[in-house]
Amino acid sequence: MATINSTKGSGNQSFKQIEGDNWSSIYLPAICAGILMTVALFMAVSCSKKMDQPASGGISAPAPAASTQAASTPAPVVPAPPKKAKKVRPANATYVNGTYGVSFTYPVKYSLQAGTKNSAVPVQAGFLKTGGLQVASVDMPGDSYPDTDFSSALFNVSVNPNMTELECANFVVNEANKDSAKPTSVKLGSNEFTEFERMSGEPTHQTDMKYFHLFKNGACYEFSLDVETERRADDELAQVDRGKVFQKLEKILSTARIKDVEIAGAVKPETTAPPAISDLKVEKAQVVSPAEQK
Repeated sequence: MATINSTKGSGNQSFKQIEGDNWSSIYLPAICAGILMTVALFMAVSCSKKMDQPASGGISAPAPAASTQAASTPAPVVPAPPKKAKKVRPANATYVNGTYGVSFTYPVKYSLQAGTKNSAVPVQAGFLKTGGLQVASVDMPGDSYPDTDFSSALFNVSVNPNMTELECANFVVNEANKDSAKPTSVKLGSNEFTEFERMSGEPTHQTDMKYFHLFKNGACYEFSLDVETERRADDELAQVDRGKVFQKLEKILSTARIKDVEIAGAVKPETTAPPAISDLKVEKAQVVSPAEQK
């Protein structure tokens, strides 16, 4: 009551002070309560979301487990299909003739021609007698020595059953080689041959022949090697190394084998027949007793 009856100036001040105190005491608790409720509501919402996450995650949980199990299980190994081995063509082939027991090995890139009974010898034979039979021939490719005067090369095998061993060791000699050419003995591979070389032809076309004779199975076997060159007058070609060409042909000859066979019409060595049993004088044995020996 004393405060109400105070002076005007002091009364206004005292009223304002009481009014401020009342505002703080009335609204401040409400504001704090609102803030607390807001915080509580926010926390409740956050907790609710966190609680919902395990529930939703629990539904999809089996999927990761399945993938983990699948990852831990190794996949079956499928063997790779075997690679097909490349077929390598052999560099050489072997020719075998059972009638005359002849065999030899030659490069597959060469051309082989097997002979028959009616086949003529493709080259001039070196036999002293007629009656040579063609066995087989091998041709070297014509492009073996490009940009040279090389024309052809041939390896030929023939047999003459109408000759003796002495005749087989000799050769036909032409006029150009009768003074210089002489047979020589040479061993190639497992065979011992009698060799003879003969050259013929003109400057534009020359033939170089080497003959190798061997007597076996009552017949004369002839291995002839032929190297031919050819050039025209206006050709600017290098001269082929005939020695290297012959080396390739002689390499075939070194593989030649001749087995023991019977050749029809071959010359058989003469043999002396053993004496008949009836022609032998047989003495009868006499039995002597011990008494007669004394």
